[in-house]
Amino acid sequence: MKNAILVLALLTAAAFSRSIIPPIPDSVADSSLTAGNGRFAVELFREISRESQGDNIFFSPFSISMAMGMTWNGATGETARQMASVLNFDMPVYFVNRSFERITERISSGTAGEMGGEPLTMTVSNGIWVQNGFQLLNSFTEAVTGFYGASAENLDFTGDPEGSREEINEWVAENTMQKIIDLLAPGTITPDTRLVLTNAVYFKASWLYPFEELATAEGGFTRGDGEKVTVPMMNQTEFFDYASSDEWQAVRMPYAGGSSSMLIILPRNMESYLEGFDEEAIPDVERRLSRVNVALSMPRFEFSQSITLGDILISMGMELPFSGEADFTPITGNPDLFISQVLHKAYVKVNEEGTEAAAATAVVMNITSAPGSVEQMIVNRPFLFLIKNDETGSILFMGLVYDPSVS
Repeated sequence: MKNAILVLALLTAAAFSRSIIPPIPDSVADSSLTAGNGRFAVELFREISRESQGDNIFFSPFSISMAMGMTWNGATGETARQMASVLNFDMPVYFVNRSFERITERISSGTAGEMGGEPLTMTVSNGIWVQNGFQLLNSFTEAVTGFYGASAENLDFTGDPEGSREEINEWVAENTMQKIIDLLAPGTITPDTRLVLTNAVYFKASWLYPFEELATAEGGFTRGDGEKVTVPMMNQTEFFDYASSDEWQAVRMPYAGGSSSMLIILPRNMESYLEGFDEEAIPDVERRLSRVNVALSMPRFEFSQSITLGDILISMGMELPFSGEADFTPITGNPDLFISQVLHKAYVKVNEEGTEAAAATAVVMNITSAPGSVEQMIVNRPFLFLIKNDETGSILFMGLVYDPSVS
């Protein structure tokens, strides 16, 4: 009888273990991560658009998700829960890591197809930069270097923060074909910085159906504020996937090789369209697309954008990771790190030949100070003050304040 009870207990324990981390088929895991990244992209776009004040917007949600995914490996407890909720990670960290690894391999392998065009270039690079002598747990280091292929480097953040910043920026520029310059602005790295996680994405592809340069002509374009400007408009007539509704028109333009495309959505009224823009908006457009002969006219454009994501992510529900109460114990074994900044910069160029784009994300993590007792001083009555030279001990100025309102 005891043996039967023991076997039953073991079976129950095994079943409970599988319920915590059930095996997830690769295809299901990859679909889950892709869907979650899509929801995060839309939610992040909505937040950025609210703050754009009519300016151009361009960013890489994949780069941001991957950089934050690496960081998520070092989070635990409520810190990890908040990150997963905002990033829409719906699986245990191991399966998210595996899916990022597989998806990266897939998107990095596009080539030109039989119909010609330059080979598609897509590279994803990750890096982890650690303060000299600052010990990370092997489990964390192995996860980010193994699943994400991150190169690990030691830097002297404490003694040479600006030199460390420049070295990280050089790595970013090199891995984005010099399109992302100075991701980390002066002062981003401080002596309290202990860890920086970086992601760089570079994309270049030619259109499957290129525009003829001779067909490009000056044309009118009405800006968001209603003012009209003159810009180079590219023109062609070709069979594309197209759809329209009372609220928008949309066209999908494939790149050579067939593995990538650009979807353009043209709202009748941008302000009202953005009010209802949610995670179903893009799938709704895609479901309606069908092959149609389209006379397409669109502007050439090229611009870059820098975004500081900390406040945006906090407003989306990721408060704890940016506070002194963050728990990133799986990184060092101690809850002594918090995210100080998340920085993102992106570049895009669209012309007659195709598209070139690059983006980089950096997650900067600083060390927290140990909490101590707090003494309170309220200077709300007359007081003495003095100014001294501390090297010599000389008192340079001394005073007494009775009424600070008197000038």
